[in-house]
Amino acid sequence: MSAAYRELSELYRTGGATPADGELTDQHVAAYLAARLPATHAASRAVFAELALRRPDWRPASLLDLGAGPAPATWAALESFPDLARVDLVERSTLMIAAGRRLAAERPWAALRAARWHHGGAETPPALEADLTVAAYLLGELPAAARPAALAAWWRVTAGDLVLVDAGTPAGYQRLLAARRALLDAGATITAPCPSDGDCPLPAGDWCHFARRVERSALHRGLKDAERGHEDEKFGYLVASRQAPAHAAGRLLRAPQPRSGHVRLTLCTPGGRRERVVARSQADAYRWARRARWGDPVPHTPADPAPHNPTDPALPPTAPH
Repeated sequence: MSAAYRELSELYRTGGATPADGELTDQHVAAYLAARLPATHAASRAVFAELALRRPDWRPASLLDLGAGPAPATWAALESFPDLARVDLVERSTLMIAAGRRLAAERPWAALRAARWHHGGAETPPALEADLTVAAYLLGELPAAARPAALAAWWRVTAGDLVLVDAGTPAGYQRLLAARRALLDAGATITAPCPSDGDCPLPAGDWCHFARRVERSALHRGLKDAERGHEDEKFGYLVASRQAPAHAAGRLLRAPQPRSGHVRLTLCTPGGRRERVVARSQADAYRWARRARWGDPVPHTPADPAPHNPTDPALPPTAPH
């Protein structure tokens, strides 16, 4: 399993696709379940929780999971949207489909146990329409030349919101940025993480990404020859919608930096990237800032209580919250 995991890890690192039938083995599937599924589920869970927060009154009835693997993104969608009644999953590996069906029997959702699995490539989804469509860690598996047509096909079958999740790397950010431009051109509004549909304000060399902590099992640690009992999954995401805009007032781009009597924030706002200082005297905003996590939506845009002190040290690189 360790050898199989290293093969999968190298594929993901270099942007290769998950092996198809005849190339994927039972050991690859077992390694994926032990060492990769938890991180995919954690990232997807964070994204769907944010979508549910942005659209609290929305009750999607159908889900299409593209490149589903054994369905960790579907689990995350059902956690946030338990009213989903119809689930369709597209996967190119029969071994992954078999694993997904076995795991579905242990899950609490009737819609997952009754789901329809479609054996094939996700670039050309089945001829159906879904309220909610998800492609988790799929863009990076496609050749660059194939992504625009695939994205257009995914958007055509989406009646409500399309969720894209990718690696939290500069390359993943660039893929999501290209998808964002194409979806805006197609008439979408960006539900999250962006606080507006304007141009991305990040400067060259920076990239939008977030993180979730994943607890490692003993098997997980063994496969990775790791000592720590956790890892921090870095991811990026994009939620595009045919519905009315539901932007947050802003988004935390870094973990908050608590200081004596104030908290420093790095925000993405409709007006661009902003550094903000929230003082203890700003009672409500300060309480929020002390509890906030990297990636959280901003309920308001706190203003600086005083001019920035040029002698203050620059903000250090953030660690996952």
